[in-house]
Amino acid sequence: MVEHYDLAVVGAGPGGYVAAIRAAQMGLKTICIDKRETLGGTCLNVGCIPSKTLLHSTDLYSTLKQHGLEQAIEVSDLKVNFTKLMERKRNVVKGLIEGIALLFKKNGVIYLKGEAQFLDAHTLQVKNGTHIDEIKANYILLATGSESTSLPHLPFDEKNIVSSTGALNLATVPPRLLVIGGGVIGVELASVYNRLGSSVTIIEMSDRLCPAMDIALSKYLFQILKKQGIEIKLSTKMMTAVLQPNETILTIEQNEQLQNISGEVVLVAVGRRPYTQGLALDKVGIQIDKKGFIPVDGFFRTSQPHIFAIGDLIEGVMLAHRASQEGITVVEWLKGERQSINYLAIPNVVYTNPEVASVGLTEQEASESGLTLLTGTTYFRGNSRARCTDEIEGFVKLIGEKKSGRLLGMHIIGAHASELIAVGTLAIQKQINLKDLAETVQAHPTLSETIKEAALQALGKAVHG
Repeated sequence: MVEHYDLAVVGAGPGGYVAAIRAAQMGLKTICIDKRETLGGTCLNVGCIPSKTLLHSTDLYSTLKQHGLEQAIEVSDLKVNFTKLMERKRNVVKGLIEGIALLFKKNGVIYLKGEAQFLDAHTLQVKNGTHIDEIKANYILLATGSESTSLPHLPFDEKNIVSSTGALNLATVPPRLLVIGGGVIGVELASVYNRLGSSVTIIEMSDRLCPAMDIALSKYLFQILKKQGIEIKLSTKMMTAVLQPNETILTIEQNEQLQNISGEVVLVAVGRRPYTQGLALDKVGIQIDKKGFIPVDGFFRTSQPHIFAIGDLIEGVMLAHRASQEGITVVEWLKGERQSINYLAIPNVVYTNPEVASVGLTEQEASESGLTLLTGTTYFRGNSRARCTDEIEGFVKLIGEKKSGRLLGMHIIGAHASELIAVGTLAIQKQINLKDLAETVQAHPTLSETIKEAALQALGKAVHG
């Protein structure tokens, strides 16, 4: 028997499951299909959530170990139980997966486990082992996400040569970890294992870490990670790899000089690519571009107007919260509620210590647009709350347009940057200007006072600068 739905969502990650719930809430008969054993996609199962859990636990350990005595906290024989650390990570993930399942049940979303492929423009075949279902839908939303990009001479075995998935599930802490790629995933996982005692080396082709972020943040992050004991090789290419039973030897080139480095585990974190395998897009005339993305219009419609694609499947930054908002936008558009997404108002966060967060334009991007700029920077070392908590590393940088005063970008490196960036996100979304930020009263003592001070500095009115 063929089941018929208003909307079939393929993929139960942050884009797909959120869209499915919102669709059901708006009265659409909705099914969500995913081939994983568990809901939540890459983000929840092997991405954002497990990595942030490990980052938090290891940061707590590292802080107590290195700065406990400064806080008059005396701890003897402090150590990490790696097995229990991983168990805690799994429990956090398990609880959130169960939460999505409850939300599906509460809102009437039908969940079907299996791998979906198109039979025709309105029909999906869903295969789970030997069992096959056919699903017909008026509308189909593709939200299958992305997968880690491997290197030709370093195929993943998830033990010695690992993607982020393997790095989050190692059985033991490797004595030496080589990280190929100095982007967000690379620096976060490098931080985790550095805190746990690994000797960590990051190899990055670019001349700076996290090349997409504002240069000031990137340079500061480089210095911080170096100070924490992570070796970083910038402007460096990996030339060859020799896999041996107990280690991998990489030949790298830096400044036209060749060098061999070795490690028990190599993490390849050179990016991600859209995951469209098995969908049989050709059967419905949907093409992918040279980068593997599905082209869509301003309403996320593919070449088939009733088939939509969101998140990592389409061009843009690969972020869970971006995918969620796109999913909601598609569903509400189907019900006649038109809204657009301001992509400048989508924050990006790196969960190192200190955290790094950005929203809007970098200073370089704003300068290239031809606008006359105002900039203001305030350092946490002068902030009262930062002094109280001994979290004085970093700064807040604001970029505004001189003529209108409108905020164009906010860039933070410092404690709780992931939370503070919400101020900048709202300001850019609602086109709030620097004067508004400068006149907003922040509680004292709080880290958020740095935002007010940076706005005052940009306007030439700094009190503490």
